[in-house]
Amino acid sequence: MQIDIALEPEFSASELAELGELAERHGIATIWVTNDPQARDLFMLYARVAEVTDRIRLGVMAVSPLEVHPIKLSASLQTLNEMSNGRASIVVGAGGAILAHTKLDLSRRVRAVRECIEILKDTNADKPLNFNGELYPAWNFQTRWAVDVPPRVLAGANGDQMLRMSARRADGVHMSDMPLPLVPDAVQKVTQALETHGRPVEGFEFNNFWAFHVKEDRTEAELEARSRLILRGMLKPMYISPFLNDADMQVVRENLQSFYKPFYEREAFCKSGGVFENVSESIVDTLVENLTLTATTAELDDRLEVLHEFASAGLTHITLGLHDNPADTIRLIGERVIPALR
Repeated sequence: MQIDIALEPEFSASELAELGELAERHGIATIWVTNDPQARDLFMLYARVAEVTDRIRLGVMAVSPLEVHPIKLSASLQTLNEMSNGRASIVVGAGGAILAHTKLDLSRRVRAVRECIEILKDTNADKPLNFNGELYPAWNFQTRWAVDVPPRVLAGANGDQMLRMSARRADGVHMSDMPLPLVPDAVQKVTQALETHGRPVEGFEFNNFWAFHVKEDRTEAELEARSRLILRGMLKPMYISPFLNDADMQVVRENLQSFYKPFYEREAFCKSGGVFENVSESIVDTLVENLTLTATTAELDDRLEVLHEFASAGLTHITLGLHDNPADTIRLIGERVIPALR
């Protein structure tokens, strides 16, 4: 299982280039940056990263065809792929951060993602694309300048329909915050769908985003994890049911605002000691334990067993989500995590 990293979309081009170069030196397979409509344009930012790196894949996650037309998205992706000599990757998803700022019609999101993936996969220098899509018909579209090595196109998927759809044309599936007990079933669904479509499992990427909060100080690690708990699948029942009983799940669902508040008021939350309103410590501890890898650096070796379990469950990649002080964490991953998984 290869190790990728995901960064929050807060860095300038020069800062991202430094982190990309550092990640490449430490053996990271892919650097992903999460897409946010309020942040800098990721395809433009990666131009600097492409100049200072040679091997690491450059990934944008996740972009929805509901926010960028697949034709325009394809041109941007092919441009990044040209600049990086075939190292561009993308996760195509249904919504993502754009949902926080707009009201989109998600009624046909699986179809939208499917058609977008097909357009991205079929755009090349060899011949014009003529696509008879229901949502995104296109004709006579061609990037004559595209390089021979195509970009990798992954489907952002956790639900059954999207997981099965990913097997039609995508190069892989990128899950997010999928708890370990649910991963084998998800991998099996995609594997069966690949067989249905006559595609080999070999070479298909099974990836999962997993929050990584490892610090020298336990309090720092815990506060970072707790302040971002709401991001863990927005704490929907699917993600928390494997390890919380019905009563505790109800507490979480009735008090989502208690999880949103720490994210938006992080400084005040940390000063208060990381206490959640109306949610017991046992519930919070269980969420942190099962939806993140949170530990001190001294405890890290003992906690890496969960990554081995993810690999045994069928993942070919895992994307470790980094937050505060990402450079330090990249070094830690290169020195302690990657060697342990070889």
